Amino acid sequence: MNLDLRLAVPALAVWLTAGLLIGTPEAVGVVAVTLWLLAGGCTALLVLSRMPRRGQWPGAPRAGRWQTLGGTLVLCCTGAALVATAVGVWAPVRLPSEVRGAAESHAAITATITVWSVPVAAKAFIGSGTSGRVRFKATLTQLESRGETTPVSSPVVVFAEASRSGAEPEIGSSLVVRGTLRTTEPGDATVALLFVNETARGVAPPPWWLQWANELRARFKTAATSLAGDGGDLLPGLAIGDTSAVSPGLDTAMKTSSLSHLTAVSGDTV
Repeated sequence: MNLDLRLAVPALAVWLTAGLLIGTPEAVGVVAVTLWLLAGGCTALLVLSRMPRRGQWPGAPRAGRWQTLGGTLVLCCTGAALVATAVGVWAPVRLPSEVRGAAESHAAITATITVWSVPVAAKAFIGSGTSGRVRFKATLTQLESRGETTPVSSPVVVFAEASRSGAEPEIGSSLVVRGTLRTTEPGDATVALLFVNETARGVAPPPWWLQWANELRARFKTAATSLAGDGGDLLPGLAIGDTSAVSPGLDTAMKTSSLSHLTAVSGDTV
């Protein structure tokens, strides 16, 4: 069985372009235009090379090596240009000027968010243990700052006070919160951190196509934590990213045995 690696170079070019431009979005415009020009130039040269020259028989052999190289260059430039264009189009949507301005000025904002991950205990910035707050991923759908309300669609990580009743927001629910924003590093999965300084107010429950999953998740957690031993407390964290049943002693034991990454990874990917 022979491997066909002709698309390996174009795929590598696309991945490299995406990785570099996501980390440096300020250069995306110039790079996209340059790549489109290169793709057009390589395409024109490739077409000209396939045209029969004057005095050359139509069936005469052509420069096959150049045509193969030219086709690869066209694919590389076109794929990279498409990726650069996509990054250039979506970067302002993910991080609009209103969100960036509110983060840079450290202004207090009122935000409407949609929850998209299970709230987990946030670690303390100093020392070990938790901070008494929870963190979860959400989409910032509306931003109100300095009397102006703007609809947005920005992925954020929310840090909020843990609920005293233990009833944390469910995936798919909409909340109104007040707090401040801080932008993340370019290339991060989220564009900003939202630090909530007041109790969140519920706006809408999860839609029905998500609520059934939330109920299933809650029943699974109840069934798992009823099992004897530490395994029952660890199972929700491994399966659904809910580490609320993990006691401080068990958390310390997991860290001592270098196994704490198991629940950390599960919590981040659910």
